[in-house]
Amino acid sequence: MLNTLEIKNLRRYTTEHHNGRRFRNIWGAHPDSEADKFDPQSGDIRHRALDVAGWLLRKGLAASRRGEPASVKKLSAADLVPPQTEARAIWLGHACVLLQAGGLNIITDPVFGDRVSPVKFAGPKRLCARALEVAELPHVDAIVLSHNHYDHAESDTLKFFAARENPPVFVPLRVAPLMKNFGFAEVHELDWWQEIDLGKFKIACLPAKHFSGRSATDRNETLWASFMISFHEPQRHVYFAGDTAYSPHFTEIAQEYPDIHLTLMPIGAYLPRWFMREVHVSPDEAIRAYEDLSARKMLGIHWGTYDLADEDWDQPRREAMAAAKARGLDLQGIKITGVGEDFVF
Repeated sequence: MLNTLEIKNLRRYTTEHHNGRRFRNIWGAHPDSEADKFDPQSGDIRHRALDVAGWLLRKGLAASRRGEPASVKKLSAADLVPPQTEARAIWLGHACVLLQAGGLNIITDPVFGDRVSPVKFAGPKRLCARALEVAELPHVDAIVLSHNHYDHAESDTLKFFAARENPPVFVPLRVAPLMKNFGFAEVHELDWWQEIDLGKFKIACLPAKHFSGRSATDRNETLWASFMISFHEPQRHVYFAGDTAYSPHFTEIAQEYPDIHLTLMPIGAYLPRWFMREVHVSPDEAIRAYEDLSARKMLGIHWGTYDLADEDWDQPRREAMAAAKARGLDLQGIKITGVGEDFVF
């Protein structure tokens, strides 16, 4: 079943993020990027291939330990019983968060693999242990997937869910064929500023500034997105930022959703800035985005799980909390936990 429920276009719905061939970002270059490298047709900064290849080579050769990965709290079945009267988020590593409210379990970008790569013998390796094995998770009522990169759409984990309970999956445009290939029967494919209501919860697909692709030839053929996950009882709005650079889309989302109870905000994979600033927020930008969204609380994700960039493994946590303190924010509302720790919101 694909999109059998009504998909509603929200007030801001447009299609300017597609150039006729591929999807594109629409907010221009990052203020710190070189304007002459910006391609308005694709919405991308065009880095020299040798610069990118050189960074990847140096990254591949670097083997020194840098800081501490995320700590891990082992979970038992009793820790995972969904609360009936409150809402809870459990960070399971990288961008994978188990959201529990109203007896439901909704999971974002589930990734449990030892590597995030097209092959099992190479690519970014998991730095920390898992809080539990994927088979130990409770029944999952829905999966929300931000885009098709391997560190967000891992085939083995997704195939497991498709075989076990086959929950509905919510994805951006043109990601449905991948999910159908993994075995999912109910895939809801949405454009930015579209939403769908399944009775107990509602999912809205919203903008992000990033890119997509699972090979050297399919860059931006599928859409990337953030999502609003709205539980009807108890009433909670959770903003899942996915993978994203800093841009005006956070303010636009806040204008449409004035009461966000929790934002799941990436804080890692941000160095070197010449390469990452167009696709990933820095910790300071993550805190700025949290402010832009006017969210009540924030959970820092996308750090300390896989070695994807040049920062020390625990640097995102330290810098994000320092940025929040420098801005005079209430630190009780900002949680950057270990894997397996929960956060009531």
